[in-house]
Amino acid sequence: MSDALDREYSPSHYARDVAATLARQAAMGRQVVERHAPCRLAYGDDPLARLDLFVPRGDGPWPLMAFIHGGYWQELDHTATDFLAERYLARGMAFASLGYGLAPATSIETMGEQCARGLAEARTALDARGGVDAVTLGGHSAGAQLACRVADEAGKDIDALLLVSGVYDLTPLVDTYVNVPLSLDPAQARALSPLFGELTGLPPSRVLIAEHDSPAFRRQGRDFVSALNAAGGRADLVDLPDCDHFDILDHL
Repeated sequence: MSDALDREYSPSHYARDVAATLARQAAMGRQVVERHAPCRLAYGDDPLARLDLFVPRGDGPWPLMAFIHGGYWQELDHTATDFLAERYLARGMAFASLGYGLAPATSIETMGEQCARGLAEARTALDARGGVDAVTLGGHSAGAQLACRVADEAGKDIDALLLVSGVYDLTPLVDTYVNVPLSLDPAQARALSPLFGELTGLPPSRVLIAEHDSPAFRRQGRDFVSALNAAGGRADLVDLPDCDHFDILDHL
């Protein structure tokens, strides 16, 4: 392993106060849950394959934002993004925070399948309450990679992607500390990389990077947008100032 490569792929090395940011976001999420009691759904036997569905007041159908948390496929759970719900509810949108099993117990392939089932469950539950309008699938960091996998399988069922400080090429991770619980070989890492996947089927994408993301994460975002557009897709790059890999979610 290379110390330099480890630093490049260590978002906390470039962030201001990771623990404080995550604690603040978690506290905000608990407050949102108190104000807007979500529908809590499970999909499968994994205790982490859970979601919170927040539904606006009034009559549907509603647009849906479904969001997949980050954590390098090995940390956090769906409640990490509950704090985002209120800003979408204010726009008349439903919000679902999607969870998945974590490494090393769960493979990245299985995580993607769980997220796809979670999105389907959210749609079904929303249909029963008044209907679903356009669907946006979002993801942060590792969640952006999972969102791309779900969108690649779901095709036209997803209208747009919101990808935040994502990992789109997993091959550099093979030689870093990140791979210890993942145990990916180079071939697996490439097969799981959205950058090398079928890009033409992805929906229109907005790709966000933070000013204080690591150079590697910033490069990954730019390269992915270039690849999407070169393949005939539609992708915009948004470079958000004065934020890092973790508090960028405060600026969505």
